[in-house]
Amino acid sequence: MGKELFTIARIFGAYYEIYSEGTTYVRAVLKGKLRLKDSGERHPFVVGDMVLAEKSSGEEWVISERMERKNYLTRKSDRGDSHVLCANLDQLAILASCKDPETKPGFIDRLLAAAYHTQIPPLIIFTKKDLITEEEIEEREVYYRELGYEVMTVSLLSEESIQPLWDRIRGKRTFLCGNSGVGKSTLMNHLQKKTVQRTNLISGTTKKGKHTTTNSFALFLEENTVLIDSPGVKEWGILHLTPVELWESFPELRKIKETCKEIYCCELGSECSMRKHLNESMDETRKKSLESMIESLENPHRVTRRDHWTKAVTKRH
Repeated sequence: MGKELFTIARIFGAYYEIYSEGTTYVRAVLKGKLRLKDSGERHPFVVGDMVLAEKSSGEEWVISERMERKNYLTRKSDRGDSHVLCANLDQLAILASCKDPETKPGFIDRLLAAAYHTQIPPLIIFTKKDLITEEEIEEREVYYRELGYEVMTVSLLSEESIQPLWDRIRGKRTFLCGNSGVGKSTLMNHLQKKTVQRTNLISGTTKKGKHTTTNSFALFLEENTVLIDSPGVKEWGILHLTPVELWESFPELRKIKETCKEIYCCELGSECSMRKHLNESMDETRKKSLESMIESLENPHRVTRRDHWTKAVTKRH
């Protein structure tokens, strides 16, 4: 048996659970030279990586090569600690709860910035629509649609409500991310009913495996659909981005920069057209989000300002 192409589905310390349509799930380890290679990341491989592996003399498979990544999603909260969470995505699904708990716009905007940096198309999914009014739902959807983002609102209590979401993720590799309590686990349970092959978890006792800090895992569903789940996070670190990259991640500012006559400038000085828009006419919520991100670059250990969805905050100018 020769080498076969797999996708990394889950990581347990030095062990990998890898998946291919033909072989389904098997346990694997890295080839010796790969273990010694310094990738500069927390872990040399991540969930979603495409790898070549072959059967060893025992029950295990051995990963011999990682294929070039199409893209990858990074989070960085401390200097020198870049954390790649997953790779080879078709889209990033940002789960945002409408209520109990309410997801703050600042968290959504940080994920949008991270997605723009790696050119991963974002999909904003508001959950718990049954807890707010139709007017409030429309306000949230219109707010981000006017910025050019794709938005959906679902109720996790209704299969009928989730069906349009399934239509949107079918045949794609999607990374699900959100704060704790937004309903991500409930959503995964709904979608898992479409699972072709279920993951056989590697026992921490019998296989001496241990979860990595990400605890991410890939779920392979029907029609070539892959969901990559992750634990809930309080704040998305963006220290891997530069101030200019943060400014450009906001579509309303990026549009202004495209008309800037100083093509190679971008010093964000007092006469900068983007800065003028920020100070004079930018939506107050969006302005606070950008200011908060810039502040976090200058002071990584600051206490995050939590912005709420209120009429005062979301008022347009």
